Amino acid sequence: SVKNKQEQNEAKKDAGSIWKKNENANILSLENFDFSKKILYHPEKITAYKEGKRPFPTTIEVDLTNRCNHRCSFCYYAEHIGVEADKPSLDTDLLKDRLVEAKKLGTKAISFTGGGEPTIHKDYLELIKFTNEIGFDVGTITNGSAITERNVDTIIENLQWIRISMAGGDAESYSKVQGVDQFEKIVSNLKLLSKKKAEIDPNFNIGVRTLVTPDNLYSLEEFAGIIKNLNLDYWQLAPDQFTDDKGRFWNDENTQRIFSNVRDMLAERNIKLLTTTYMASQEKLDYPTTCYAHFFMVSITAEGYLTFCKNVRSETDFHIGDITKNTLTEIWDGDKTKGIEKWVRPNNCGLFCKHMAINNTLEGIVHPDSAQSPNFVG
Repeated sequence: SVKNKQEQNEAKKDAGSIWKKNENANILSLENFDFSKKILYHPEKITAYKEGKRPFPTTIEVDLTNRCNHRCSFCYYAEHIGVEADKPSLDTDLLKDRLVEAKKLGTKAISFTGGGEPTIHKDYLELIKFTNEIGFDVGTITNGSAITERNVDTIIENLQWIRISMAGGDAESYSKVQGVDQFEKIVSNLKLLSKKKAEIDPNFNIGVRTLVTPDNLYSLEEFAGIIKNLNLDYWQLAPDQFTDDKGRFWNDENTQRIFSNVRDMLAERNIKLLTTTYMASQEKLDYPTTCYAHFFMVSITAEGYLTFCKNVRSETDFHIGDITKNTLTEIWDGDKTKGIEKWVRPNNCGLFCKHMAINNTLEGIVHPDSAQSPNFVG
């Protein structure tokens, strides 16, 4: 179901206890989802900001369509469920023009996500080829249902990574949480990706993400037994904090035992068990003096809106411009964008900030605490 602002703000208050430190805290690794480290790969952006400039975002998430062929019970965008033709989809030629402009402005990576299910956009394959050819790193977050023998080569040849959303570890839990009876089909597609990765590009990154709920928790070990034999790179587990117990099941002894067993099973094949940082960082909402994450990632919705942040797709107050009417440059340099930058910070935007790790890190870099003697390292 769709979660409103009040529920999100309540989740902020509970996040610290959901992610409390315990003796099993090291079961799940951060690795490539530790965004606070990723920003350090872009020192030129940090320097530009410190010099008072407004660098264009490094990453853009693009919602190709609001059509979706699955019915996930936890979906934030539940209104997008269904494949009706009248649901918004981005125009291919317009998007190509904006991608070329984004490249000139300094964007380095494009992630096709949702919104809806990106792979059912009529020109998905054409768009990932184009985006790759003009020099972007390209990734896709997908439910995996549209992968076939006919398109899998094109997908691997033009993406750096793909992440499959898998909301259950067996047919029963998958159907209950993901809303469709396609467990065996998606597992088959994972096997196809795994096989083709070995043939086409061993460096192609394949990941699986599961939002862990009480309904799928007990299927995780069974699923680990399946994927440990595949050529995958990681499995990311994230907590559903909107459960009746506000996500506290995540720290239960039995939950941690399952995670430990899964980690050990995957370690046999060097598949990493990962998690996410955003829950742990909610206790420091008052620390950053502004929203720095905005300068690293934004999104373009299927309706054509450029958003202030990738997490505010559904909030019209944070739609900073319409790419069907204006260029990216016009929008980025516009009064609305600059106006939001002046007042917004993680503790007042009204949304559950998933990029507090970036905001906290950059606050320390942009406004170093002199009491910490920053030039004395070690």
